[in-house]
Amino acid sequence: MQIITTHLNADFDCIASMVAAKKLYPDALLVLSGSCEQQVNEFLKQEKLPLEFTRIKEVSLDDVELLVVVDTHDPKRIGIFAPLIADPKVEVHIYDHHESPSLESKIEKLVIEKRGACTSILGEILEKKNISLTREESTLMALGIYQDTHSLTSSSTTPEDFTAAGNLVKKGADLDIVSQYMSQNLNSDQLSVFNELVGNLDRQIINGVELAVATASVEHYVSDLAYVVSRMLDLENLNALFVIARMDKRIYLIARSRGSEVNVAQVAKEFGGGGHNNASSASIKDMTLVQTREKLFKLLVEILQPASRIKDVMHFPVVSVSIDDSIQSVESTLTLYNLNTLPVIQNDQPVGLITRQIVEKAIHHKLQDDRVEEFMIRRFSVSGPDEPFNKVIPLIVEDRQKLIPVVNEKDKLIGVVSRGDILRELQASEEEKNSNSLGTGNQKNIKSLFKERLGANLLGLLEKVSLVADKSGVSVFAVGGFIRDLLLNIPNKDIDVVVEGDGILFASRLAEEFGGRVKSHEKFGTSVVIFPDGYRMDVATARLEYYEHPAALPTVEESSVKSDLYRRDFTVNSIAVKLNGDGAFCLIDFFNGEKDIKNKEIHVLHNLSFIEDPCRLFRAIRFEQRFGFKISKQTEAFMKVAIKKRLVESLSGTRLLNEVILILKENNPLSCILRLKELDLLQFISPQMLTSSIDHQALEKIEGVFSWAEIVSLPEKPESWYVYFLAMFYSLDEGSLLQAVERLQMQARLKKSLIRDRSVCREGLELLAKDKNWEPETIYNQFSQFSVEAIIFFLAVAASERANRYVNIYFTQYYGQAELSLTGDDLVEMGMKPGPVFQAVFKALREAHVKGIIQTREEEVAWVRKEFLKQ
Repeated sequence: MQIITTHLNADFDCIASMVAAKKLYPDALLVLSGSCEQQVNEFLKQEKLPLEFTRIKEVSLDDVELLVVVDTHDPKRIGIFAPLIADPKVEVHIYDHHESPSLESKIEKLVIEKRGACTSILGEILEKKNISLTREESTLMALGIYQDTHSLTSSSTTPEDFTAAGNLVKKGADLDIVSQYMSQNLNSDQLSVFNELVGNLDRQIINGVELAVATASVEHYVSDLAYVVSRMLDLENLNALFVIARMDKRIYLIARSRGSEVNVAQVAKEFGGGGHNNASSASIKDMTLVQTREKLFKLLVEILQPASRIKDVMHFPVVSVSIDDSIQSVESTLTLYNLNTLPVIQNDQPVGLITRQIVEKAIHHKLQDDRVEEFMIRRFSVSGPDEPFNKVIPLIVEDRQKLIPVVNEKDKLIGVVSRGDILRELQASEEEKNSNSLGTGNQKNIKSLFKERLGANLLGLLEKVSLVADKSGVSVFAVGGFIRDLLLNIPNKDIDVVVEGDGILFASRLAEEFGGRVKSHEKFGTSVVIFPDGYRMDVATARLEYYEHPAALPTVEESSVKSDLYRRDFTVNSIAVKLNGDGAFCLIDFFNGEKDIKNKEIHVLHNLSFIEDPCRLFRAIRFEQRFGFKISKQTEAFMKVAIKKRLVESLSGTRLLNEVILILKENNPLSCILRLKELDLLQFISPQMLTSSIDHQALEKIEGVFSWAEIVSLPEKPESWYVYFLAMFYSLDEGSLLQAVERLQMQARLKKSLIRDRSVCREGLELLAKDKNWEPETIYNQFSQFSVEAIIFFLAVAASERANRYVNIYFTQYYGQAELSLTGDDLVEMGMKPGPVFQAVFKALREAHVKGIIQTREEEVAWVRKEFLKQ
């Protein structure tokens, strides 16, 4: 059985949404969870729509397989059908325009859109599916939209509501009928209540917001009280109205609002009711009218934000700087006016922000003569002077923007709102709500995510770490890549732990508790705990870092977890989860890392990050390509500044080489290499690197050769990163190669391998072009000099069917066949003197094996005597 239902005391939007849903679910029964408003009943009776409603008593809940709920997502508002929401045997579909729900039950289909009426949502769906409507159905749906949007004048009305209403008019909706029901006169009971409400109307200003509260008391139930409230809101020209009415031994709260300053749904929710931002209601038990009124006022004081406009609090005229000003001049301006943040303007329009912190760091790095444009914050929001003040609060609190530029209709800068302005205006209750021992980072508990995505062993380990932390009296956090990958649902067992306190002491206690070992680095306050099963956990003291000069190794000082997160490279890596104490398993996200993960963006934490550590240039590319993210425009702009200043040249060869190898060890090294090329980072290894089209062709073919390697029995597993490494250096001339090797401070072993493999690949290509038919000994002599990685690259750069055939022959026929039984000692016993001749003997023996001339040890001995000893 399939059921379509809606909330109790259904209005036009409810019935219209049910009728629209019936078009999508033709086999479903229309069942009201309660009664209809009087106007709705009159309409259905007068217009005689062919609607068949099934009575509740005719429905067996045990037979329901599909429940479709419209115009609400609150189980408490659908009466007898509420248990079905959580029933695993029932499929639930919800269509609603109220604020996004936090449902605990699994919902198979949840369509929540910001609209003035639920009917608009379903109308859009019907329009996309080209489902036709009758004139009567169109009129009913238009009534649903007009009633819930106050004839398209409510502030909750969206452009989509206008479009939906227009489409219904095109389909024949009768606006005369709509007007008739929208302007219906009050009946005697409603008029009596209306008069009492007007007599008890109490206009209030709470936190600068104008609203009204009215009360009434009648001995019997009066239908459609919501219509009375809407008429009162219009006739008295009120911004917001809360009506508390006692009817037939029960208290009813009905609220209406014209604007965004008063979210009446939030208030109704506190009384167990619901609705949307501009219209809501609640049925209240176990409270008197007086008690309800007192609770309402307390809630309003807590909930309502000041109704100030931006122009009421902004500063003007504005102290600003130009994009062409030097960092030194900006510092002078900041000091002169005792400011911490300035807007950067061009043609009187704000194009960026610059903070004292950025300026001081730039000066510390001897960049005082650089233009402010190179380091300004480009990611910022602006406001208009007439916008409600509370609209900028998320920018300050959530996005952590220190200064909000205020612009006129021509985008000219006319004022600024600072963080201090926000703090002065916010309610004390709001400040208390936002304050916590960790600062102002957004927090939410994600223990359920830990349970879902970590194995029992790893979760158990973290819980034991938490217990040790509690015993030690310190706060411990899981940080960085482990939390990032947890949010991305990527397996990662490498846990980094940060301790607010003595990290080395905590690591020792952890090792003692588990019977493990610990290795510590006193200078950086870091330790590695090695557990009995071999598992390793990095433990660090929460610390801040500063750099004596660009590209220097950081100097560290003990600090808080917030400072520890701020020293990291990117926002997506600056997330932590507290593991113990108050707020255990809460996400600590001071820098909107979770948001950037959801948006798939790489954002640097501060403007001088790449200048302080140019290695981050390579890491940005590595993370971008690994996760399929995109480096943000602002971050890429900072990267280009660091590249332009050639700061990579200040990195040691060892650090640069390490970053290159890490990039080549990614799952998709080719995309990383191409991004390095795009950003001109390869120039810092060699300006001639990957300048030939042949290089790019070879790079693109390497992956295909690896696929071949997986099905061939190779003597050893190839190091994939080294194949790409060889490809990067292959086309360099001898002088450029040696300079690059020296720049990267390559260890002797890697240098030797690179030079040898590059040389044999070149020789092989030359021979391939010169000699069209290789003899068996040629095949063996060529490829026996190659490493496995060199062979893979050779096939990629050769891109030849002959090369493929020769390599296959080498591995399938000659590689094992050419193994010799004789050794150097055997040759000495046979009377040969050690020297260069031994190499010639072994080469000749292998060629004889490959040709099939000899096979056994005895034949090897006889062949040596014949060819070299002449016996």
